[in-house]
Amino acid sequence: MPPKPADAAAARRLSLAGAGFGNDLVLAGLILLVLVGFGLAGPGFLSFANLVSIGQQTAVIAIVGFAMTAVIIARGIDISVGSTLAIAGIVAGQAYGATGSPLLGILAALAAGGAIGLVNGLLISAVGISPFIATLATLAAGKGAALSLSGASSIPVDSPVLLWAGSADIHGVPASLLLAALLLAGWWGLLHRTVLGRWIFAVGGNAGAARASLIPVRTVQTLTYVLAGMSAGLGAVVIIGRLGSAQPLAGTGLEFAAITAAIVGGTKLSGGEGSVTGTALGALLLGAINTGLSFLQVPQQAIYIVTGGLVLFAVLLSQRDRLAAAVAKWRRRSRAAHTVEEAAVPRRLDRHELRIVGLGKLFPGVKALEGVAFDIRAGEVVALAGENGAGKSTLVKCLSGVHQPDEGGLILDGRPVRLRTPAEAAAAGIAVIHQHFSLVPDLTVAENLFLGREPGGIALRRAEMRRKAQEVIDQFGLGLRPDDRVGTLTVGQRQMVEIAKSMLSEAWLVIMDEPTSALSTRERDRLYALIGRMKGIGCAILYISHKMEEIFTLADRAVVLRDGRFVGDRAIRDLDEPALIGMMVGRDIGNVFPHRPVPRGDLLVAVEDISDGGLLRAASLTVHAGEVVALAGLMGSGRSEVMRCIAGLSTHRAGTIRIGSATLPAGDSRRANALGVAYVPEDRHLEGFVGPMSVQDNVTLAWIRAKSALGLVRPSALAAEAGRLIRQLGVRPSDPRKRVGDLSGGNQQKVVIGKWLATRPRVLLLDEPTRGVDVGAKSELHALIAELKAQGAGILMVSSELPEVLGVADRIVVMHEGRTAGELPRGATETEVMALAFGRSAEAQRPTKQERVAG
Repeated sequence: MPPKPADAAAARRLSLAGAGFGNDLVLAGLILLVLVGFGLAGPGFLSFANLVSIGQQTAVIAIVGFAMTAVIIARGIDISVGSTLAIAGIVAGQAYGATGSPLLGILAALAAGGAIGLVNGLLISAVGISPFIATLATLAAGKGAALSLSGASSIPVDSPVLLWAGSADIHGVPASLLLAALLLAGWWGLLHRTVLGRWIFAVGGNAGAARASLIPVRTVQTLTYVLAGMSAGLGAVVIIGRLGSAQPLAGTGLEFAAITAAIVGGTKLSGGEGSVTGTALGALLLGAINTGLSFLQVPQQAIYIVTGGLVLFAVLLSQRDRLAAAVAKWRRRSRAAHTVEEAAVPRRLDRHELRIVGLGKLFPGVKALEGVAFDIRAGEVVALAGENGAGKSTLVKCLSGVHQPDEGGLILDGRPVRLRTPAEAAAAGIAVIHQHFSLVPDLTVAENLFLGREPGGIALRRAEMRRKAQEVIDQFGLGLRPDDRVGTLTVGQRQMVEIAKSMLSEAWLVIMDEPTSALSTRERDRLYALIGRMKGIGCAILYISHKMEEIFTLADRAVVLRDGRFVGDRAIRDLDEPALIGMMVGRDIGNVFPHRPVPRGDLLVAVEDISDGGLLRAASLTVHAGEVVALAGLMGSGRSEVMRCIAGLSTHRAGTIRIGSATLPAGDSRRANALGVAYVPEDRHLEGFVGPMSVQDNVTLAWIRAKSALGLVRPSALAAEAGRLIRQLGVRPSDPRKRVGDLSGGNQQKVVIGKWLATRPRVLLLDEPTRGVDVGAKSELHALIAELKAQGAGILMVSSELPEVLGVADRIVVMHEGRTAGELPRGATETEVMALAFGRSAEAQRPTKQERVAG
């Protein structure tokens, strides 16, 4: 039973409050250990006066560290905060000296810090300079400015108001520590209870998806740096109060302390994840360590060494799951190294066979594989089929040495083997071609083929590399040149380079994971022919695909996994599509690409002769309410470009786009969305979802702007909307707190679609909506599309899978070289679609209505 909204809201509150809770406990325990240790070493360390000193030192680190946490969450870094604090303090001292107004002094500090932050933000977000380089420049400039403005000397300050934050106390508690506590509450509220906070996490987790979700990415990035600068300005006021003067070198080393506090507190430098409560504890830990070592009169150089070592120890403890996994991996390898009964891997035989015997793999709380048993022989193509989450990827990792099985094992040519690393798998003749290529774009084809195994040692034998590369290219008819730069090749050509790498390494078993997911029909046919040649020389292919057509075209056998368990191994000649789908999903899903007749409604979209100055030259189409229009064509024909222009994510330079009765301004994504247009991108990883964020945060990401009064987020409303979408879409698991990055491909796609369904769109643009998802998820997604169509939505869909286009579309618009080549009604054939896609007239190949009925 799905959770009630109130229950979901409570669960979400617990999730937010408990985010990084384990890390916080570790830090709290370490702080206690440090305090006790220094207390035993120096009896006066735990005196009230010394604890006040720790609090004062912690306060400044925390005040700057909270803003640093936001910067890092947004995938940035700011190493200029120390010099920003120094120059803000000097400006404050001079403003007070010139006017006698402490209030103007404080405002001057905040303004100076904010101005430097603004410079940082603009250099990074607008100019495109890397955060490290930009803030390194302002670090140097700030130090020079502080020394220059002050004449390299301190500026005395005697105003009680200006000194209050750093020197006063309230009932014995330093005012600076209370100020830090107030800022902690404020930052927590901003990050977890405001729209801006959600945007900061989204920008850091996936800037492309944030931008596609209409989040002003550059503004958010700039704002985090402005807040970091203002926080440094506030820190300057506290330092002035502690020292009684503004000093040009006051912030030296503060950037190290603030960044360290954030990282120790659990904020990830990769962006998208962080906790200000963890930063507060990290600041307290650093304050305790520095004060304790100074109390014991340890030399400064030793303080640096001890501080660094203790910080590293804290980071390791905070990453205890990874540490435990690394230790377990080392133990497995150590045991494997002393296992004498395992035979060495034979280097090369005429005929190979790999037997997988009762293979199982366990992860914490999950049995990913259980009882998998089948064999792969040279000269055959074996399709590995199953839904997302069935265990296919885990099995491939076991075969390629990334994971070691916990049960069962592998027998190669009659002898047991254990593949402990990818290098050992390669030595056994096993190669994996992943969906995401392992190629270096700036190197040539030949250089990529020999990457990591270059002949000649230090002095490369380039002529030999080119010669051997040409031999492989000629043997398999790849149509490449050894000196072609990989970055200039098409996706299909890069696929050929990956295959050539495996052939050059003399692999006998090549595992292909969704190799045609980004290929055009022509490139797909070339791949099919290449696989045939590979079979002919004795290679075995383990082929992973969600496309039934490919499995029945290429494979000799199909091995099916479901929920991590081996279901069956059947010859393709003994199967049909319904039987194979039944084995994969364990249920009858009917027609994977269903068509639901719905009366056509009003005109929603009218595109007339648009071009973008690039691929797109002259595209025209219409979409009505209650219909699915499929946009077909070869890769590079301009299909996606049409979608992006309608969504306002790309700029059309000629032609017009009308949404209803309104003309869409070129490149105005917010206006397009306001008119009811929603766009589901082709690459869900790049522009669709934010992996570190939860299902709830992702599906409400585009919804919260219009539903949050004054930019404040209501957790109960978020939970209710997310719960509704999760039920409507059938997202599994249904836990709204689940990280989207941990979901299967099909459920990730549901989340991306759900994000836009939350905005109640009139026009839904779907670019390759079922790419990389299993057959069960395809059926569910198309059932959802049919339901939206029945509710009156107009749907424009791009798909490279012709059975999908022919199955669900009411009309088919075909693109060729950036132009609309023609339009076909429902009932058209693959031949007609491909004729238009290649720029030929479909009329001569179009059967009559009577012929179609007879067929």
